[in-house]
Amino acid sequence: MWDQLEHAYGPATDVPDLLAQVRDPVSAPAAIGELNANVYHDGDAVHSAAPALLPALLDLAEDPTVTVRPAVVETLGDLAHAARTAEPADVDAAWPDAWTATVPRLLGLLADPDVEVRRMVTFPLAQALGHTVWPALRDRFDVEPDHAAKLGLIVATGHHADPAALDWLTGLLPDPEVRLAAAVGLRRLGIAPDVPSLLDAFTDVEVWADAWCVGSPRPSAVVWWLNRELGDDRAARRTLVAGLLDHPNADVRAGALWASPRLLDADLLPLIADRLADDEPENRRLAANLLARARAPFADDLALAARDVYLPAADAALTALALLGDERAVEPLRQRLSGPRLGLPVEPKSRPWSPPPLADVLIAMREHADALIPAVRARLENATTDQAERSAFRRVLTAWQAPLGK
Repeated sequence: MWDQLEHAYGPATDVPDLLAQVRDPVSAPAAIGELNANVYHDGDAVHSAAPALLPALLDLAEDPTVTVRPAVVETLGDLAHAARTAEPADVDAAWPDAWTATVPRLLGLLADPDVEVRRMVTFPLAQALGHTVWPALRDRFDVEPDHAAKLGLIVATGHHADPAALDWLTGLLPDPEVRLAAAVGLRRLGIAPDVPSLLDAFTDVEVWADAWCVGSPRPSAVVWWLNRELGDDRAARRTLVAGLLDHPNADVRAGALWASPRLLDADLLPLIADRLADDEPENRRLAANLLARARAPFADDLALAARDVYLPAADAALTALALLGDERAVEPLRQRLSGPRLGLPVEPKSRPWSPPPLADVLIAMREHADALIPAVRARLENATTDQAERSAFRRVLTAWQAPLGK
């Protein structure tokens, strides 16, 4: 059978062997990883092997002797997510019927003895749109002892956006331990979240690390997830970020910085500038990069931050200061140009929190070109053999309308 089916890398002839390896405690982690990579790949299609694979995956997920059951359930969730989000023409025609047969068995795993399985099974159930599963999620919530699993039940219910769940989700809002999850679910029902109440819910974000929707041990991932859930509600996202930038948890502050690039405005930028003195060095670096991208006029703060003992943060602050054309950037730039560590990226990066490239930084210092030309020429002529760097320096000298030298 498997030689007639395909996954992302061609004929699915390797699937039986991988399924057998998943049952071996030694080979199981690598085998389920390879199986996931083959059948799910990057989630842009559901190949013909996937529907045929579902019963075997469920058998593994239900077998208490299998050591990687949560990863098996996660693979089921990945495939269901792909089926929900891929172009319809890229989803194998056998998938809908196979998935319909899968959902009842997944509901049975809500009461599984393994808490890791219970935490993960709400991932594929959240993808079961068109199937009436939310009452089972609600009923399990009342008896579920694990906090992270309870959060997953609420979030999965929200994914179904069933108006019949409105009263239940609303009734959860007074509980600060689940308010965040309930508010996200209500938003999917068209009920705008109360951002101050969401901020209050960030008193204990560590528990979200074990919830399927976040899937990271870092509190910053919770901020990133919530920022994504708020989607097109820019005002709510901005209020959330502003309220979390001075959170006592350094990683929550990091999440707020990561979530802020497309929200920067005259009110938010001063709060970003305050992070130049953050206790966490990486937060200082990220704040300076954001100010550089915005060319925000905080020259005095940046001049001080350019002396940061954490060199990546100092690099970022110097970049932001130079982009303002500030004279105080001249001497540290000369030192970088003549020293062993340049500290400024040559190639541009597309991410909005990444620093601008070297050429843009130096071109912005046009008014101070006379003070920098000797160092640029010396590095171009004697100190660097990197062709990308040499090209950047030539571009700078051309923009400064300065002779290229020898």
